[in-house]
Amino acid sequence: MEVTEFTKIIFGMITATGTAALTYFNLSQTRKVTAELLEKFEVAIEKSQKHSVTEIFRLIHGLRMSYSDIMQLIQHDECSKIIFALRKTPGIVCYRNGTFQYTPIGKSSAFKFFDIWSTRFTIGTFSVLTLSSFLLLVFGDGTSSVLGFVFMIMFSYLLGTQLRQNRHDQMITSLVNDEI
Repeated sequence: MEVTEFTKIIFGMITATGTAALTYFNLSQTRKVTAELLEKFEVAIEKSQKHSVTEIFRLIHGLRMSYSDIMQLIQHDECSKIIFALRKTPGIVCYRNGTFQYTPIGKSSAFKFFDIWSTRFTIGTFSVLTLSSFLLLVFGDGTSSVLGFVFMIMFSYLLGTQLRQNRHDQMITSLVNDEI
């Protein structure tokens, strides 16, 4: 039996569809397990089971914290944002003794200076490169136009990533300042 290009395309489409379905199934299973863990977490809080609370919190969020800090954190109005910040930037921020704060590295003026200026520099650089790629796309011909398109996609993605990081840094700063 000879395998033609059409047959390869059909098999590829079947494989891609199966992969997408399996991914969707796994994501829904993950949500189901998380929901079950949240129910167990609430029961453990009601019963004041310190070990269960800390272990379930670690399973849900991937963070190791003391029981007292967890209890204070879940009472905080901005607990979802704080948990997100703790997961995304471990080592820069921490939650101790009921306060969300920078770690010694995060407080360092040299680190803050480098972080702010490197973020600004990369945002500016990727903005210029995205605009240049767009101009190459519009005014280029043939291969240069295709390269402009590819570079524009790549630099736009990198610019978006840096802008998202900048928003995250601003969120952390506002959360830390609100705690003070």
